Amino acid sequence: MNKKSTIGWLTGIVVITLVVGASWYSLTHAKSQSKPIEVGWIGPLTGPDATFGQEEKNVISMALEDINSHGGIKGRPIQMIYEDGQCSGQAAANAAQKLVSVDQVKIILGGACSGETLAAEPITNPAHVILFSSFSSNAAVTEAGDHYVFRNTPPDTTMADGEVEVAVKDGFTKLALLTETTDYAQGMRTEILQKIQELGATVVADESYDSSATDFRTELTKIKAANPDALLVVAQSGVSAGLIVKQANQLALGAKIYGDNAFSSGDIFHVAGSALNGIKFIDEPGLNGGNSQAEGLLTRYEARYGTPASEWGIGTRYDSVYILANALRACDVDTDCIQHYLHTMPNYNGVAGTYHFDQKGDPVGMKTYTVKIVTEGATGKIEDL
Repeated sequence: MNKKSTIGWLTGIVVITLVVGASWYSLTHAKSQSKPIEVGWIGPLTGPDATFGQEEKNVISMALEDINSHGGIKGRPIQMIYEDGQCSGQAAANAAQKLVSVDQVKIILGGACSGETLAAEPITNPAHVILFSSFSSNAAVTEAGDHYVFRNTPPDTTMADGEVEVAVKDGFTKLALLTETTDYAQGMRTEILQKIQELGATVVADESYDSSATDFRTELTKIKAANPDALLVVAQSGVSAGLIVKQANQLALGAKIYGDNAFSSGDIFHVAGSALNGIKFIDEPGLNGGNSQAEGLLTRYEARYGTPASEWGIGTRYDSVYILANALRACDVDTDCIQHYLHTMPNYNGVAGTYHFDQKGDPVGMKTYTVKIVTEGATGKIEDL
């Protein structure tokens, strides 16, 4: 082979190599640019609190369909990996371990329940994984997470205060408590007991029940014997809250019943029906009248899924998906950047309110609570007071 032929042969190889390399790079780059951004989710999909988890899953699907249909995050769709936390600390810890170690996600939406969030945080925080809850209201969440835990729902201190304030304002000072044994409900109980003392009322009975319970006649009989003016029900599950109301009615308890936000769950109306008529309960604030998406969210949700939903539960979770999308556009999947973005972002005008986050990851600017009354339990009709 002569020198000229050798040079030509080598030049050809270089050209082919460059073309193949460029093609490989273009293909690889295109694939990486269109690869989904995987995000984890932890919440109850089974058990007595499954309604809350299913509502979150449903509204996440609604939000992601819109975001992904408009190009996702710089051409990359967001893809959710759902894990059943069962509203249980152990189940949530297992789910978090799987999402962090196996799926290697950098963002987890959840937990829905306070116990899920508090159990997941020791796993997510050391890995610098963002944990963003829209329903965990236990006061302990404020101190969790070393800047990687966020929530866009108010701490339950305000709702606990509200449940007592409404009962006392109505003239009831001999109060009984019936509380579920979950982190959320027991946190509420602690705050309620403090508020009762502050307002000069008296606790005449204080009973708790396991989340798996369906028969509350023993606890209600003890409460009836204490002759309270009012019973404050502190429940995580709408099913258990409904059964308590139904059985209290059967036992002719004789005390006015007040509830927490479990009384906004669609399940409670199926369980207790007209026995709920006239019951006042404390709920998170209603949807934001200053946001154009808020007005139609419930209507769209009910038209799609054929069932009522917790206004606050779907509103805060809907917001969280859009806030996350904004953070990803600014930071890609860099969680140190995302946590800085969330801590410093301006007020977000969402369907659940207009707010931003403080340095503990709690929302600033949200209304604290609202008082509602069940006007027609058989159809699930409630009104603001």
